[in-house]
Amino acid sequence: MSSFILKLRTGRLVWTVLVTFYFLVFFTNFFADAIPGQMFVPLLFAYAFVLWLAVEYYFGSPFFQSGVVPPSPLWRGVFAFFVYPYLAYLAADFIWWRWTQMPVNYLITGIPGLFLFGLGVYLRLATLFSLLRIAQVKSDTGEVVFSTRRFLNIKWQKLCRHPRYLAILLQLIGAALVFRSWGGLVLVAVVGLPLIVVQSRYEERILAQLLKGEFSAYADRTPFLFPAIGKAKD
Repeated sequence: MSSFILKLRTGRLVWTVLVTFYFLVFFTNFFADAIPGQMFVPLLFAYAFVLWLAVEYYFGSPFFQSGVVPPSPLWRGVFAFFVYPYLAYLAADFIWWRWTQMPVNYLITGIPGLFLFGLGVYLRLATLFSLLRIAQVKSDTGEVVFSTRRFLNIKWQKLCRHPRYLAILLQLIGAALVFRSWGGLVLVAVVGLPLIVVQSRYEERILAQLLKGEFSAYADRTPFLFPAIGKAKD
């Protein structure tokens, strides 16, 4: 059901630490050289991004997917081809092009953007560790699985049916604000959100098969992606 890594892997841990350190140094030098007067917010964003990816990588969580079920190779690839060029565009537009920059001081959008991105990181990691706590390894196949009852009772799964994809949406919006890009917000709306919905729908079809009738009842009482603010949940 999942590709999460539950046991300590020394080699993977050492590799993760080394690569993480390299990218922290790289982004420090890059932003100090490219935008020394405006590096504060982008650098904090880069640090948060690198450290978040390092944690997800170490535990075998697929980047920008939920990890609850094996991701679709097609949609995983399509989403990757959106996210990485999207982030590169945000940075390049902020530093050099300035095609779609909001006409305000970068701190006005950057601070809220950092908060929103950090909220997405928190939700991604909180859901990841919640899943790791309930994950079990089948002795015969080594497959990582979750019990239906424990999965549906995770508090984040009561927030919405796809909290890990909600987190990605927050991160994408936050990144656009960090780099003061109204063009980034447009890309999230017209490309990023539809791709998130497609991936979520794909996973729902698999979850419906795995959880059978319980998923239908769960879907009836739980919002799809956006939490129902102020609405009581069963």
